[in-house]
Amino acid sequence: MPNKKERQKWLAKIWATPTPFDVDFFDKGNEIVVTTNYRGDVTGWWIDIFKALYPEHTYRAKADIIKLKPSPGVSVKINKRTGIMKVSGKNHWPWMLDNFSEVLEQGNADMQTLEEAQSISDNSVTRYLQLDKNVEEVQDLLDMIPEGGGIMQNDFIMRLWKSLIDDWLGCGATLYIVTPRIDEERLFQLFLLMIRNKGTASQATLVTPVKFQGVQFKKVLDTTRRMMKKTRTPRSQKRLVSDVKMQWAFENLHVHHESFTTNFIAAFKDEEAEVLTTTAHFHKSHFHSNQKDNVCYNKLSTTDLKRNYLFPLNVTTVNY
Repeated sequence: MPNKKERQKWLAKIWATPTPFDVDFFDKGNEIVVTTNYRGDVTGWWIDIFKALYPEHTYRAKADIIKLKPSPGVSVKINKRTGIMKVSGKNHWPWMLDNFSEVLEQGNADMQTLEEAQSISDNSVTRYLQLDKNVEEVQDLLDMIPEGGGIMQNDFIMRLWKSLIDDWLGCGATLYIVTPRIDEERLFQLFLLMIRNKGTASQATLVTPVKFQGVQFKKVLDTTRRMMKKTRTPRSQKRLVSDVKMQWAFENLHVHHESFTTNFIAAFKDEEAEVLTTTAHFHKSHFHSNQKDNVCYNKLSTTDLKRNYLFPLNVTTVNY
């Protein structure tokens, strides 16, 4: 069996499979614990999945536990009361690697849209991000920017920054966050936005210097990692972000180092692109005080975005 770090990487890849509500994995060594924040009949959902994939197998119930053996050396136990699943047995790890993505994909068979799925998942992350659930939030904010751009308050820029990134990631766009200075809180929020929108086939790249005004980006990244491990949900006091979700987020944020002083966020999908330019660094010095900065939003072609904004910073999109 691979070591814990390698198992965590594999679980992160499996977790990235779109699901109709949030699913999480916890590696206990001799078993994998699978949880979900869905408050409906999650046990019935799991059973329907396994019956579709393993119709000839027997399902035994004892008290609150339903037990099945999908493969030799693999035992699956589902708690009817909590919805928690435990996968154990001498062959549980290879079975998880070979089959659990298919289990999650089967769970999507009746899912109509990913947006509907997100409305019942990741509620804790959404609350932490303080995102408005109004679907018109992004357009309402964009309408507040004067034609040709203007000077806006720090709290407005922060709301627009989060809402635009959430919107772009949610539609599967390729996203760029370009800033010479980013702090651990903004980086934490970026990771949470990625986690909230997993499964949309979006891509995210952060463009920032290796070092800015004496602060190493690696130090900011390490501080963010510690924050993610320490942050708890307000009600249950459970970790907001599990190790598996952290692993996925850190692996899926592309970081490109370059020296510059400009700030913008941009995204493209197919031939359409959007860009929000601002004088605000994505840093607490611009968002935790009564700061005012320039903001300008434009729609343009993907070709123009690449030529005018990305290529001058030596950012290529060949990997996308």
